[in-house]
Parts: sequence; C-alpha cells; structure tokens
Amino acid sequence: MTSSQPLAARKCVPCRGDTPPLTEDEIGALLPQVPGWTVEAGQRLHRTYRFRDFAAGLALVNRIGAVAEEEDHHPDLVLAWGRVEVTLWTHIIDGLTENDFVVAAKTERLAKDATGRRPDKA
Repeated sequence: MTSSQPLAARKCVPCRGDTPPLTEDEIGALLPQVPGWTVEAGQRLHRTYRFRDFAAGLALVNRIGAVAEEEDHHPDLVLAWGRVEVTLWTHIIDGLTENDFVVAAKTERLAKDATGRRPDKA
C-alpha cells in the first residue's frame, strides 16, 4: 500500500483468505482519496449517487460492471430510479483491502466522466 500511483490508476491484485484486512489507520489514509465514500462497520465502503433519471443510473451501473469484470473485484450494486448505491468489500476476508479503494476510485472517475462533474451524493 505504499504506491504513489493514484488509486484509480492501480490494478486490483488477487488476495487469499489469509490476506489481512486494512487497519483503521490504513483505511483512514485511503478514504480521503475517494470523496463521498463512507466506511460502514469498519468493513464496507459505501457510496450513493443521485441522478435525474433512471437511464443515467443504469448507464453508470453498466460502466461499473465493466470495470468490476476487468478488475475481477465486484461491488454490490443497487439501481433505483434516480439512485445507484455501491457497496464494496473483499468477500473472502469479510473486510476491506486496497482493491476496494481501487474500485471505488475507478467508480468515482466513471461517475464524473459520465456527467462532466461529480453526481450529487445522497
């Protein structure tokens, strides 16, 4: 986790069941790099994006899905009219790894690229 490369430019690395979850300090160091995201119960990253219609949210979900497949790291996605909720964690360890922050940063970039600005957060 010492890379100087921005999170959105990094690639997810495979982890195993014995991979330790990030510590509170490590999470605290990474969280400012994904504005608008929150940590739930110390082990989930969460963000809600708001849109003016269903189609914009669906388009973001499809773009996130493509990145998730490319990175082999898959978030939970909830699509509703005007809203997309994204929740990330590393299932095999039931906690957070750098991979979760990498996908969060890539999701932020996708959301910004789609609108030319960051969509409103909940």
